[in-house]
Amino acid sequence: MNKPYLNYDKANDILYIVIREGEEHHFDEVAEGIVVEFDENDQPIGIEINDASRVMTRTIGHERLALAMA
Repeated sequence: MNKPYLNYDKANDILYIVIREGEEHHFDEVAEGIVVEFDENDQPIGIEINDASRVMTRTIGHERLALAMA
């Protein structure tokens, strides 16, 4: 099994958490702007966070987010 990793699209402000490699079969929006993607066996393969800077600021605070995204 591959290790999970993060991918941040700064231009579109989307954070993608890859849980494992696989082809998306379907997805579920679990909260506003937060989408969990599933494979054909209904196993999660990734999490997409739209408007990530706003979501992460609410979660971890302005100062820590600025350091992480620099």
